[in-house]
Amino acid sequence: MGYSLTWLAVRGISFPAAAERLGLAATGEVADYAERDVSARPVSGDWSLVVARGSDHRIAAARQLAALSADCEVIACSIEEHVMYSSCELWLRGQRRWRVVHDAQEGIDHLLASGDLPDDFAATRARFADQQDAEDGTDVDLYFEIPLVLAQSRVGFKHDEVNASEDHEKFQVLRETSPSADDPRRKPWWQFWR
Repeated sequence: MGYSLTWLAVRGISFPAAAERLGLAATGEVADYAERDVSARPVSGDWSLVVARGSDHRIAAARQLAALSADCEVIACSIEEHVMYSSCELWLRGQRRWRVVHDAQEGIDHLLASGDLPDDFAATRARFADQQDAEDGTDVDLYFEIPLVLAQSRVGFKHDEVNASEDHEKFQVLRETSPSADDPRRKPWWQFWR
């Protein structure tokens, strides 16, 4: 079974402020990594990490990231291992600065990159492209790693690696505080036209 996750790392504002902007609140419960719908923990370098199940969770919607990053730095990742999709993006002062996406459904060497890419992008891409070429026609998808390694080099977190210095069993469980206007849970079931 593969991961289907969205995760954000926020630096420059307190975790309670970030959670409030995301419409989340702590429950007081603790859980293992990726065991609950949304959970959080601090990571190295003053980052607050929020992990949500599902590769298309609302916390990584462009409108949400613009509001969240108004006065801080946000790295956002989306991972869908079932179809080998991964993305990473940096948001600062309410704007996306760069984005890197791999979608194996578009091709094993698919990579979409936009914005003011980080300095290590070219070297990271070249390293994985060389490794992919060495696989010579196998089903191994190494381009999938490129967005994730770019995020890891900034935040120190990668969804499928256990960092010995981090305790993956102590994620704080979060709950939704208020559904967004476009959230179907906001309207009564019988008012499907709204």
